[in-house]
Amino acid sequence: MARAHVLLPGVLGAGLLVIVAARLVLPTAPPLYDGIIPIEPYRWLHPPAGQPGGATGATADIPVRSGKSPLVAVATPELEPQAQVFAQPGGLTIPPGAQTIKVSIEPVASEGVLADGDIDGNVYRISVLDDAGVALTAPPSARVSVVLRATDPAQAEATIARFSGGFWQPLKTSSSGFGGSFISVVTEFGDFAVIVPGPGPSVAATQVATPSVAASAVPAGRSAISPGPAPGSNAPISRGDNAGVPGWLPVALAGSVTVLAFLRLRVRSRRRRDRDRGAHRIR
Repeated sequence: MARAHVLLPGVLGAGLLVIVAARLVLPTAPPLYDGIIPIEPYRWLHPPAGQPGGATGATADIPVRSGKSPLVAVATPELEPQAQVFAQPGGLTIPPGAQTIKVSIEPVASEGVLADGDIDGNVYRISVLDDAGVALTAPPSARVSVVLRATDPAQAEATIARFSGGFWQPLKTSSSGFGGSFISVVTEFGDFAVIVPGPGPSVAATQVATPSVAASAVPAGRSAISPGPAPGSNAPISRGDNAGVPGWLPVALAGSVTVLAFLRLRVRSRRRRDRDRGAHRIR
């Protein structure tokens, strides 16, 4: 799997180019991923009864090129990935002298419930640092994106939120149109989760104890979704609003996942053939 993480940026970049080219040549063609990718069951960090555990993260060290960030495309190893971060070349703001971009995506422990809606699945801590440990950011125009998958591949209505200052800040969110994944453009990183309407099967991330009027209005044991935007973050939206997410991005990400899934299936098939040949030789 470590090898897959090393290859992932190139694979996602290749998928991006394939899908963009296909859309230019055949703008009315159906999505290339139809009927190709098997979606694995959602994996939980702390699984509810009857649900699979084993949620994992992903890391990558990406060299800085000529003082600018290259393509950044890192994803957790599931099919389809449960958490991804994507930045086009030059999308991140790089401090002078930085040589490496260190990306980490990790599922983190959580507790409590939300006052409005519920966190669906794991909370993912996404860290993007330079080699000196300085947190990297991005201008809104760079369209740096976080992609999270809901527990139900058929989930059609959800919002990605970022935990900041003791509150979950909803972000402008768009559905990828595939596998229950959702996309938000971000300017900074941290803890992210998928928020779905009404009570759900999961729990919310650990609340930071910050005294405030808003917090005091929330019943004990509950966190809150703030009605206002966090500093430096996107403004909250009504669910289903696609503003702020470029139209090509959902298609490009879906194509990238298609290419990655194809390569993984090829590797698994090759390993299976090797095992069969070995067993035949023993007999």
